[in-house]
Amino acid sequence: MAFFETKRLTKAFGGLVAVSDLSFTVEQGEIFGLIGPNGSGKTTVFNLINGYYPITSGGIFFEDNKLNGLPTWKICKLGIGRTFQIVKPLRRMTVLENVIASAFNVTSHMAEAR
Repeated sequence: MAFFETKRLTKAFGGLVAVSDLSFTVEQGEIFGLIGPNGSGKTTVFNLINGYYPITSGGIFFEDNKLNGLPTWKICKLGIGRTFQIVKPLRRMTVLENVIASAFNVTSHMAEAR
């Protein structure tokens, strides 16, 4: 099985289908991107991956773990993080310090977080 994989991922908001039958795999160490115009479902896919939105159908798998139905905090504990398009999330901190702050979800040691 792939390091990360979506299988036939679909998300509908009532009659509007935002993501339809999306499947892709990402191997460990691979750089993978989602591109598309505004309204194409990119942010919805990220919201499905991190558990913010429930999946209508399909599956999401990370290191042989099925993510469907897991709460966001459990998905984060497995090692999937999410950032938002905020210019300054923690204003008095550098970009590196902002990233390190998120690593404290899985460790309490500064050296490991860094």
